[in-house]
Amino acid sequence: MINNKHMKIVVASAGRRAHYIPWFREALQSQKIPGEVIAMDYRATSPTVGLADRAVQTPAYNSSEYLTMMRQWFEAERPDLFLCMNDYEMQILSNGLAATLRDTGCTVAVLDSAAQDWVLDKYLMAKTLEEHAIPTPQTRLGSEVSDVVTACPSDMIFVVKHRFGSGSTGLHIVQTPDLEKAVADSAQTALGQDGHKAPDGPAAVLIQEHLPGHEFGVDGVFSLDGQGELLGVLARRTEQMRAGDPDVATTVSGERFVPIMRQLGRLLRPVGPINADFRENAAGEPQIIDINPRMGGGYPYNHRAGADMPAALVRAVAGLEHLPELLEYELGVTTARHEEFTIIGREAADTVPSISQP
Repeated sequence: MINNKHMKIVVASAGRRAHYIPWFREALQSQKIPGEVIAMDYRATSPTVGLADRAVQTPAYNSSEYLTMMRQWFEAERPDLFLCMNDYEMQILSNGLAATLRDTGCTVAVLDSAAQDWVLDKYLMAKTLEEHAIPTPQTRLGSEVSDVVTACPSDMIFVVKHRFGSGSTGLHIVQTPDLEKAVADSAQTALGQDGHKAPDGPAAVLIQEHLPGHEFGVDGVFSLDGQGELLGVLARRTEQMRAGDPDVATTVSGERFVPIMRQLGRLLRPVGPINADFRENAAGEPQIIDINPRMGGGYPYNHRAGADMPAALVRAVAGLEHLPELLEYELGVTTARHEEFTIIGREAADTVPSISQP
């Protein structure tokens, strides 16, 4: 009986998205599935360390020790589900490692290498979306900035950001006269596909037309077999942003995004959740501005409104029937993000006495 199996869920590189750890622990309990949630991170000081059932410290994903350690640990532990929150680490995983880890019987929520390449490379992503008639803003490379400045009116507004960025890195919103400086500034901190500093900075920067409408975060929850079956869509309107994630957001219906998310499912063949960011053009039509093939920073707003994606994923791993109601949520719920503080260890020391009053 599947419910008698001890399920192991690994959440890697969650960082400040540590809330996913207790939510998966709660999902196991609510679905009456014995198991544990394991935090995996190269930092012993990650907040996930204090929230998981246990923690595993790994080498850095771009180190020579990472591949060997991951293979050995998966072979020994045989986890059931592996989810990663780091875009660059997912790039390493997609290049053959994920397939090796799947050989241990684990469901690894990572795209294949071709799909991961064009998702991480936002320039290639824009061109791929255009080829498949999926709406996305006009996109040029920072190395083409002189041509863009020459061709565009002075009052046109642009978004400048890193080509291989994560969390809105290198972001500038400027008009044409300030475009060259914005590209130069963004290029100073641009990274390449490997997560190291890009050798050709301007070519690692994107220039996109600025869309004036509302921004939306949308999660597509797909089957775990890699066939791209869409199980549900969760959406919210972004009210405020902070450090690349929504700071305040309001839940909205996901219906208008279903056709595009289905298209993405056919293109990417994701395993489990992916996150897409949309922004409306002047006509109010949503266009994709970014894709993250993982659980994103915006899902918590739908979770607080009643959705339970962790429970849906846990059931899928256990081979239990999908319950659509787990992905339902109340519309019009506005939620604000705030900070939490997690104890991750204690040194052997006496308790400091309180100051007595005279």
